[in-house]
Amino acid sequence: MSSKLQDLSNRVAIVTGAARGLGREYALLLAAQGAKVVVNDYGGTIDGTRGDQSVSQEVVNEIIAGGGEAYADGHDISVQAEVQEIVQTAVERYGKVDILINNAGTAGSASSQDNVNVDSFRRTWEISALGTIMLISAVYPFMERNGYGRIVNTSSDSIVGMGAGGDGGYVASKGAVFGLTRDLGRFSPKHGIKINGVMPSAASRMSDLSPVIKRITRKYFRTQLVAEFVVALASEECPVSGELFSAGGGRAARTTIATVPGHTNESTSQGYLDNFDKVMGTSSELYVPSDTLDLVSVDLSAKGIFSSGNALMQDHEGTGDLARILIRDTDNGCISDK
Repeated sequence: MSSKLQDLSNRVAIVTGAARGLGREYALLLAAQGAKVVVNDYGGTIDGTRGDQSVSQEVVNEIIAGGGEAYADGHDISVQAEVQEIVQTAVERYGKVDILINNAGTAGSASSQDNVNVDSFRRTWEISALGTIMLISAVYPFMERNGYGRIVNTSSDSIVGMGAGGDGGYVASKGAVFGLTRDLGRFSPKHGIKINGVMPSAASRMSDLSPVIKRITRKYFRTQLVAEFVVALASEECPVSGELFSAGGGRAARTTIATVPGHTNESTSQGYLDNFDKVMGTSSELYVPSDTLDLVSVDLSAKGIFSSGNALMQDHEGTGDLARILIRDTDNGCISDK
């Protein structure tokens, strides 16, 4: 699974939250590889309050000084009309959009689990989750028309759980991006579009909020190391779609969802409690389903419908065992009995 990375001289990229930290590194590296870059950033504060695009213009100036091509964009990605303007302007200026890096995010204003700051929670979701899908929605028709696209979303290792308490706005929004990436990334290759996600560990304004984490990230987790992996995901040679990767400090590794055989054929609450060690399973029993239908096949296997938990639906035309029992309802994205 190895291909030689080509330059990006014929590619057009939009990078959100591109004025500082990781976004800045993404924009600079994409430009250095030859891409024309839309540097989107409205110069906001870490809690999501809007500023201006002067910070994104500084990155553009740096790109131009290095012989690259870019322009600054100060639109708010949480507003649909502004998202559409970002994409439309890029298409009018360059004729297409090949790459979208959904990097913009906010930590919000911290609040406790017993006194949630609803406005801050909503703002965090508007930028991280809603902004991500609105940008995908805006670029998708252009990418589909050209039969090519690369989209990189930003989730977070925080979704694994730190046990720190709080309102959970940030981690919940990143969990939403995780699920969105896995689902759309399994749909989009039919249109020549690959959608993946990164869960970065790097020095940033957010990591600087904790003095302990700041010391670690500033010493061991340089932003450039994450940027190199993101450019790999944004390249034509990227071999996968619908995957998410923890990346930082020169390491990149798939982070995924797994299941275990579990405790089966139970009908009482007490029975589940008595066998909770089986419900939890062990690391040696982990199975990584390829998609939702594969996960359902594991459940059916436990009921004796299949002889193996690895019974996959090979297509959606009714030729596989699972397809005769379940089909994907493409009108509403659900799975229904047939």
